[in-house]
Amino acid sequence: MKKYIQLSVILCVIISIQACKSVDLRSEDLKSQNITNAEQKGKALLQQAKLAMGYDKLATSEVYQVDALFNWKGAWLLFPMNAFPGNNNKDLKLKFATNSFDGQLEYLEGRKKGTIQGVQSWHGYKKEVGSDFLKQHEHDRYIWGLATYHYLLEAPMHLPDAEIIRYSGTKQLDGIVYETVYVTWGSETPNKQYDRFLAYIHPETKFIDLLEVTINDFFLPMPKGMQHATARYERKKTSIGAYLPSNVTIQLKAPKKAESKVYSFSLENYEFDSFEKETLYPIEGLTYYGFSKPVTE
Repeated sequence: MKKYIQLSVILCVIISIQACKSVDLRSEDLKSQNITNAEQKGKALLQQAKLAMGYDKLATSEVYQVDALFNWKGAWLLFPMNAFPGNNNKDLKLKFATNSFDGQLEYLEGRKKGTIQGVQSWHGYKKEVGSDFLKQHEHDRYIWGLATYHYLLEAPMHLPDAEIIRYSGTKQLDGIVYETVYVTWGSETPNKQYDRFLAYIHPETKFIDLLEVTINDFFLPMPKGMQHATARYERKKTSIGAYLPSNVTIQLKAPKKAESKVYSFSLENYEFDSFEKETLYPIEGLTYYGFSKPVTE
């Protein structure tokens, strides 16, 4: 308990110090426009990474599913950051419609065993265990969580199509000199509307090993300085030839040592086009948005 209290104090201090600071993932050379052909080089690296990991093969599927197991680090469970409550060390099944934000999760064990939470066209829904009744809801937690994890799995397929892509130079991490590519929308400088990404591309495999991200639309209010995390990927070859994540470690703010984490989740038993796509579209009459969002005034 003492450790938990100390962590709470530390986080409060960090939040109070950095509450007003916007996170800028660009390198100093990129901010100073000292990189020649930054756009062309960045686009070429992301396209190369997409093909090296076989995401062109994933793009030909309609749906896929995978078993997930989340593991939270001790004290972090005390903070209301978990998009899927009750998931710690409990098996889940994730089902996604490829190239969209539509998907669902099913709790396979624990107190919520059999419960299904889904998102369709940015509308949330829930099916209780043993019931065919579909309850629609607007719980930001599940809607945000499903859309976010969906994007984290498919990111290498979508990043090459982003509005703004810039090569940002090299960064050394774990003895590896990574090529980094900055990705965003709206404006190159930080803005309140769009998230920003910094992809770390391995010089030999051409895989994206890390994604440093900003999170503008977390389901809970967060100070600007805390809207910053890193996803570290491990990948394995799947049955379709694509190298998809087998383990993802989430770290607070910039990349840290591999063993440092807020939580991680393992992924196994990928299956492609093994169920009907209609399973993910149980609500009639909704506009289909696919890989886009509703336009808000």
